[in-house]
Amino acid sequence: MSKPGLFPLCIVCLFFSAITGCSSRQPTIIVIPRTTATPLWESLHLGVAEVARGSGFHIYWNAPSDEADPEKQLNLLAAGENQHPGGVIFAPNDILALRSAVLQLETKHIPAVIVDDELGPLPGPLLSYVTSDEQASGDLAAQQVATILRGHGAIAIIGISGTLESGASRESSFESALSRRAPGIHIVERRFKGSMVALEQKFAQEVLDGPNHIDAIVALSDMATRGALYAKLASDSHASIPIVGFDQESLIPIQAGAINAVIAQDTRTIGQIAMKNLEAEMRGEKVSGTTKVPPILLTRQTIHSPNVARLWEFSQYRWSDQ
Repeated sequence: MSKPGLFPLCIVCLFFSAITGCSSRQPTIIVIPRTTATPLWESLHLGVAEVARGSGFHIYWNAPSDEADPEKQLNLLAAGENQHPGGVIFAPNDILALRSAVLQLETKHIPAVIVDDELGPLPGPLLSYVTSDEQASGDLAAQQVATILRGHGAIAIIGISGTLESGASRESSFESALSRRAPGIHIVERRFKGSMVALEQKFAQEVLDGPNHIDAIVALSDMATRGALYAKLASDSHASIPIVGFDQESLIPIQAGAINAVIAQDTRTIGQIAMKNLEAEMRGEKVSGTTKVPPILLTRQTIHSPNVARLWEFSQYRWSDQ
């Protein structure tokens, strides 16, 4: 027999829950990468989801379809803030345009982890950074170029970023490492990044057809890597030009040997660390201000290794169970 007053009390509790939503609402984690539906960023998604799984968090994942769209990122971030999130994981498209937005998160006491770049605001109780180790990436790329050209030749660099700290660091670390490892290799062309692959292809084509002899191309982003590949394939006279690229978007050309090497970001590990940091920030615990994750070398010889294959496992992940 039920106790007197228990049934009315239950009704009151259910009614209160329906009005407030407090008992059933999951804390939302906003995750905004530079774009979506690419191996680079879906691997980040996997890393975040793995750590968040079973924690009771709802992961809201969204990004612009165009990587060169900081305004869309800003709008998505503002919309996410209106959901009163438990925290934010964010990969900015432009450090100048989005720095103030991140400072606003701190002002609103929203924990945040910035991935793949360093915006400028110092790490603190509510802000940390998890990035690819661009110093190591530049050195790895220089090592590949030095090996391919046997220490001598002329190269072009395309895809140089003027809007991202990580891009500037990537270029400077590569040039420094190249001068140290192979002083006989000279950089004869430099091109800033384009806003789309077609523009990167145009820049690469101009470099290949220009007055300077080019022995290899170093492409500092996934768009620049694809642009260099398309320019190379469009001309029989340049079919043997080696390409050393960055970021893991061109897997089949690596297997075929059309791209000699790609310096990949271990975005799965970056996502895992970012989510762990965010959970700690939400609990008021101290985390490392900046964590740098070693890159991974993709070549025909390494692309099927377990360390590389784990980057593509997002396609087998059971997202419906999240």
